[in-house]
Amino acid sequence: MRVGIFGKAGTGKSTLFRALPGGGDTSVKGPSAGICTIRVPDERVDRLADIFRLKKATHVSITFEDIDVKEDELLSPETLVRIKGAEVLAIVLRGFSDDFHPAPPEGLNPVKGFRAIESELTLSDYLIAQKRIERMTKEARRDIEWTTLHKAIASLEREVPLRKVVFSGEELRILSGFRFVSRVPLLLVLNVGEGDLAGEPYPELNSVARDREIPLVRLSAKIEEEISQLSQAEQADFLKEMGIVRGAREKLVRGAFDAMDHICFLTVGEDEVRAWNIRRGATALMAAGRIHSDLEKGFIRAEVIGFEDFLRCGTMAKARAEGKLKLEGKEYVLRDGDIFQVRFNV
Repeated sequence: MRVGIFGKAGTGKSTLFRALPGGGDTSVKGPSAGICTIRVPDERVDRLADIFRLKKATHVSITFEDIDVKEDELLSPETLVRIKGAEVLAIVLRGFSDDFHPAPPEGLNPVKGFRAIESELTLSDYLIAQKRIERMTKEARRDIEWTTLHKAIASLEREVPLRKVVFSGEELRILSGFRFVSRVPLLLVLNVGEGDLAGEPYPELNSVARDREIPLVRLSAKIEEEISQLSQAEQADFLKEMGIVRGAREKLVRGAFDAMDHICFLTVGEDEVRAWNIRRGATALMAAGRIHSDLEKGFIRAEVIGFEDFLRCGTMAKARAEGKLKLEGKEYVLRDGDIFQVRFNV
């Protein structure tokens, strides 16, 4: 999963990005390169590795990218390219002021800030769609692409982002070629001051996020950056002292999963336990394809057991004897924490 961290200058998005490594697992491309990959903690993976005595435990990873923004141009061509490469766009909104960053005379208004960004994203898509329609008009083309783009434009003219519009499978296939930015799932990140961590500043943002079905997290990027410089043990103590239940990493990870509406399922092989992320509502056949295309092509059945059911049984043999390890067909809908093994024939 790739998450772009985006926001206007002065919102603290780069400060937040620098806090993400936090002493945890990162890729060789560190924060200085604008890219940071972290491992998503999952105790279920580690428990299974211990139970089955496997040395390799592979967690889901998320790559965060700090998307640069020019002072005079929010959506430059370079910025748009990077947004289109993101699976989730985390929009950082300013909800803090201090001696170095005083509030503007009119005061801080994160709701207004979000609406301005959303309008820019929507307008960008409208201009691209309209330009394509004009070209198709000159060519006298009237096909499904024509009708799909008109459907998109009708929504964009009402400032309805395309992620809120229901499209058919064929329409989605056509739209995928344009990589419209208003189709990218959003995560709102309100960056507040230290004094606001214990409360719920700017509550009006809650209703905006709820109406648009966008996850919202509140944090203090400045405090999170300071915490990230400490050892793991010191970080835990500091978070507890500050009354912070979850750090920025965990909040952004959870928020990204919510934005994508993803869950995790687990596989246990001869030498590896692995977690896989997949969209909620995915079938057993889709999960097989997520692991390998051969498993999808030759799918016969899947052996499935919930993680908690397995822990209660203790072994797969006992789980099978008690009827907890079940054989499921292609249309079985996966649940978060399912341990999943495919029977296939290619």
